[in-house]
Amino acid sequence: MATARNNIEMKHFLLLLTVFPLLAQDLSLHAGVAKVDLTPSAPMEMYGYRNRRCGPSNGVHDPLFAKVLVLQTGESKLAIVTLDLGNFVSPDLPREIRSKLGIATTLLAASHTHSGPNRTDALQKDLDAKIFDAVKRASESMFPATLRFGRGNLQLGYNRLLMREDGRARAMFDNPERVPLGPVDPEYAVLRVDDAGGNAKALLIHYAVHAVVLGPSNCKYSADYPGVLQAKVESEFAGAQAMFVQGGAGDINPLFMARSGDEAKDFAVVSKMGETLAASVIKTARETKPTSPIRHPIQARSEVLKLADRWDSTKSLEGGISTVLINREIALAAVPGEFMHKLQTMWKQQADVPYPLFYGYTYSSGGEWLSYVPDLKTAAYGGYGGDAQTRVEVGAGERIMQRHLIHLYDMLGYWKSEPGKP
Repeated sequence: MATARNNIEMKHFLLLLTVFPLLAQDLSLHAGVAKVDLTPSAPMEMYGYRNRRCGPSNGVHDPLFAKVLVLQTGESKLAIVTLDLGNFVSPDLPREIRSKLGIATTLLAASHTHSGPNRTDALQKDLDAKIFDAVKRASESMFPATLRFGRGNLQLGYNRLLMREDGRARAMFDNPERVPLGPVDPEYAVLRVDDAGGNAKALLIHYAVHAVVLGPSNCKYSADYPGVLQAKVESEFAGAQAMFVQGGAGDINPLFMARSGDEAKDFAVVSKMGETLAASVIKTARETKPTSPIRHPIQARSEVLKLADRWDSTKSLEGGISTVLINREIALAAVPGEFMHKLQTMWKQQADVPYPLFYGYTYSSGGEWLSYVPDLKTAAYGGYGGDAQTRVEVGAGERIMQRHLIHLYDMLGYWKSEPGKP
């Protein structure tokens, strides 16, 4: 598999050299990083579990951060913001960043921790202000940068939708025996941003497993296993900012789940999950390979899609998506909701670039939070997120991914005004 992937990446690199021989002058890539603590200062209702047993939050186990990476080639700018939150919707923030900072596209990617706060209007205003300030600081501290990329495989999740005797799927939320039920997408990806001296300044870690190691008995703020992962990676790369991007984890639960109700024991399980993933990620981050020289500006396409309501023909939903292309070889598909892993796999298989990355739980261009978005097969067989707890029309997942692919091939220049040669 690795050899085949390497051959594909070499094919694309040679193709770029063939198609763009006149672009001998490399463009400069600049990057900026910043972070801000988002942890509420007071007790609040917590996100994620309807049956939470301990009421509002009762303390802080580990802080919740927003971490920012700003990338710029020429006049083209992109902001990636990772958030230790359950979800995040802010119609105003991307517009404010665009108008005041000149950053056309902002991806606001939540880790989906179930140990963060439920957002209130007052908290939302505070979060927006803090995130804007962090993006501003990152954009004001840019440095010459290079990109490196690496991949690995580690199955730390299981598919929680199981077929039952009646021929329908239903969720298995707890898996105490840690049976690695599939199918899943066990691949993680690391996008490394180095300064001119080759020092890692940002490490974006892409993985698809629900951040629900902690269960409904926990009422302390925590970034769950992504927090442990990021802290461990940062301890191994001095001066680097680790950033977690959640993928298509709509049907994927962690193999490590803390449900004892004993705080010390449960957080030890969180550490085990995060440190296990970190050990592999750190090795991969040290072995990353440089991407091609930067010869193309960052490109992006955004749109708001109108989707029918699956259960009520009088209603509809609007979901904003963004497709980003970096140097014609790193493609990001950002979606605002809990997409099933097969939709992530669809993107990775059909996006004909060396480095396709899926940004689940990511708000970017207006619209609302789409909640669960199943692939067709999952929608047919049902279960939690398949037909329960989802509103989008049947086929919405594939339609959204097709729009991403259409945008990608548009940016690659493949759509011509007339037919090609027979």
